[in-house]
Amino acid sequence: MTRDIYTWKGGSVGIAVSDNPDLWPSVGEYPFYDRILYYVMTHDHLRNAALGHALRAVAAGRRVIDIGTGRDLNWALEAAGHGAKHVYAIEAIQESHEMAIRRGAASPYADVIEVVHGTSFDVRPAERAEVCVAELIGSIASSEGMLAAMADAHERLLTHDGVVVPAACDTLVGAVSSRELFPDGPAFSRKALPYLRKIFDLYEQPFDVRLAVADPGPEVLLSTVGAVETLRFDGSTPLDDTTRVSLMIERDGAVDGLLCWIGLDAGAGARRLDSLLDKTSWMPVYLPVFDSLVRVRRGDELTVEFERRTSDDGVHPDYHVRGTLATSAGVTSGSLLSGHHEPQLGTKPIYRQLLEAIR
Repeated sequence: MTRDIYTWKGGSVGIAVSDNPDLWPSVGEYPFYDRILYYVMTHDHLRNAALGHALRAVAAGRRVIDIGTGRDLNWALEAAGHGAKHVYAIEAIQESHEMAIRRGAASPYADVIEVVHGTSFDVRPAERAEVCVAELIGSIASSEGMLAAMADAHERLLTHDGVVVPAACDTLVGAVSSRELFPDGPAFSRKALPYLRKIFDLYEQPFDVRLAVADPGPEVLLSTVGAVETLRFDGSTPLDDTTRVSLMIERDGAVDGLLCWIGLDAGAGARRLDSLLDKTSWMPVYLPVFDSLVRVRRGDELTVEFERRTSDDGVHPDYHVRGTLATSAGVTSGSLLSGHHEPQLGTKPIYRQLLEAIR
């Protein structure tokens, strides 16, 4: 492990970096999609099969809006290929928008697909669409702003009976130990460093980013699984909400946080995806709820309160997570504010290890 120095007007931090690929910042919430990230998504065959199945069932003869179409124009081309009457493909990142225009013009559907620059909040098509495809699903289901985008889409962009693909998504959690997740100690993957720096540059300071874990297996869980978000994209799910779940400890060990991952229902009977069990482009996220490891035994109980509140950008949520462990040794409580761009640094021991202040 080495330290990479990041300097901003308030000082410097030493970022813990290693060649181990396990730990990344959660990047999907930020506008930094590049060739590598687009490649990963375009080649996520399970994701593509599920969303493609759902889109195939509803696209023919209908107007379709594709929010966040990306450089590869994947879902716009898919919808057009399944007989959509017109596809309005929206992309906010300038470079990706320009590449999408070229890809659309070179496709057999150039007269069907209209590529526009901006966010879905900025545009107003001439006609409302009957179908919206928007893969704004984060490693925590709501983290990329899908709820805000769909609330606006139902209000301005879709017909009253408009269909959204995907139809629904859950955020699932289980108790874990950081010691088991990162047996050699926490450090960001060296390949993740450019993305971490871009996030810090965007907000002009380092902060406690969400921690994405590459390929943890279900064997890391010490507890049963619970859903802290049950999102429906038909306009019925509120932007802000609080959920409480109880998890039972299933094996002896030590707990200091939660692993979060998603269960995606694309719709139209497509196979449900589980980003912990399936090989997908969504990395689970580790939330360090407790300040230190708490010994647990089978039969102990962890109560989780998960509060979602829209951040000051009006789109991306912040999460207030509270955990209470009831063990034979007593009750231990912990909490975490996991903000989209909250200006907090070193709020938990793992963050102080990852982002060491330099005086």
